[in-house]
Amino acid sequence: MRAWLTISSIILWGIITTTFPAMADELHLSNGDVITGQLIRMEENQLFFKTTYAGEIKVNWSEVTNLSTDDPITVIFNDGKVVSGISQKAPFNMMQLETEKREVPFDFKLSEVVAINPGKKPAVKITARLNVGLTQERGNTDTDSLRLDGEFNARSEKNRYTLLGELNKEKSRGDTTVENWLAFGRYSYFLTQKWFLSANTIFEHDKFADLDLRSTLGAGVGYQFFESETLNLAVAAGPAWVNEDFIESDDDDYSAGQWLFNYDQFFFNKFVQLFHRQAGSIKLADTSKWLIRTRQGLRFPIYKGFTTTLQYNYDYNNDPSLEADEKWDSQLMFLLGWQFEN
Repeated sequence: MRAWLTISSIILWGIITTTFPAMADELHLSNGDVITGQLIRMEENQLFFKTTYAGEIKVNWSEVTNLSTDDPITVIFNDGKVVSGISQKAPFNMMQLETEKREVPFDFKLSEVVAINPGKKPAVKITARLNVGLTQERGNTDTDSLRLDGEFNARSEKNRYTLLGELNKEKSRGDTTVENWLAFGRYSYFLTQKWFLSANTIFEHDKFADLDLRSTLGAGVGYQFFESETLNLAVAAGPAWVNEDFIESDDDDYSAGQWLFNYDQFFFNKFVQLFHRQAGSIKLADTSKWLIRTRQGLRFPIYKGFTTTLQYNYDYNNDPSLEADEKWDSQLMFLLGWQFEN
């Protein structure tokens, strides 16, 4: 009878350990807690950890002070380097990876890690956005206005393609009071994970600034400080050629220095996104001639890709056409939009 119980116990234990493998990865937190379970992944500064008592939990990476695993993991560093190995117990705020290629463990700081076992991403990451604003007023006021803007980005490991477009039109009692549009395109080639070369073109029209068409062709070098689903920050600068065709004033063309700045960041668990985009140029032969275009605001995701946006545009031209009334234009808008990403 005892022999039968012993055999049964061994069989039962084998079934349990096979069906429910031991989860012995250890996660140490800054508050002193130690969580035992199974590491799933770490992305966007969020670590996903599976436990037997609470299922899959999510922990801020900044709260992690040490991590050890039973199985090999893949670690991606902030300089783009990728290393695989088993994580050993290490000093405070450090990690040690035991790898097959090194005789001694590989030591590094937790702050150097940007991802662990990241999910599979598409070869080309595509994001697209379209916003629209329409107003129609009748009675004492007779006004119609239309605002459209769109953005398209395609990002592969080495390449990024960006297209932007804007259209503004307004009529008051049948007379056109606003008529302008802008088109922007840029190609970026990444030399490293951070540094890239870029070429861009900008076309602009503004009837009431006497601008029939301004064409800007530019190139330069840029640096991508951050690039993720929650935070993006990039700058670029270089030479450009600007050609201005005016409706009334004399046309002009000149060489210039150009800069581009792009920032967006989600806050409060993706409740709101703050964004700021800036493009500017300055004439090389006469630094008193310069212009700057800015787009900034708050974007609120609503449901299944639909968004609302509170946006403020401000453009300043230090040396406009003599036919232009002002050196600056501003616009405050509330827009309804839709966005897509694969």
